[in-house]
Amino acid sequence: MMDYSMSERLVRQRLRDNKGRAYCADCMAKDLGRSPDELKAAIESLAVRERFMAAPCACGAPGLIYRW
Repeated sequence: MMDYSMSERLVRQRLRDNKGRAYCADCMAKDLGRSPDELKAAIESLAVRERFMAAPCACGAPGLIYRW
């Protein structure tokens, strides 16, 4: 299993690089070649931070988006 801080770093970077696009753990994991379980906790943690907010993923699942 990937270290949590590495998972959070990957999620933050992916969201910043794709401003305006929401991701759920499953879709982000597919794009990054990771397990959704590795990224889910990081997504949930970032959802309460100032620069991030909950938004529906393109697949329809609850996701996260970077607010700029």
